[in-house]
Amino acid sequence: MTKYVDKFKNPANNYVETATTPFSFFLCMLFGPLYFLLKGNFKHSIFSLILMCMTYGVSNLIYPFGVYVINREYYMKRGWVAV
Repeated sequence: MTKYVDKFKNPANNYVETATTPFSFFLCMLFGPLYFLLKGNFKHSIFSLILMCMTYGVSNLIYPFGVYVINREYYMKRGWVAV
């Protein structure tokens, strides 16, 4: 596992995005799919919405535990560089 990195830079335009904040866990828990939609992670936004509907919202209590890993992998796969 890599070290804890919370900022990623887009090499194309040098834009720096924060992957997680201290409140990411709570934001993901409260807003669920909207949190991932605002981060641009459409795949997890849809997946979170489907899980939320299937489990009557219980998945919104479990899904946030992986929010850091999900965001980190999302930026790394898109070619962003850890700052």
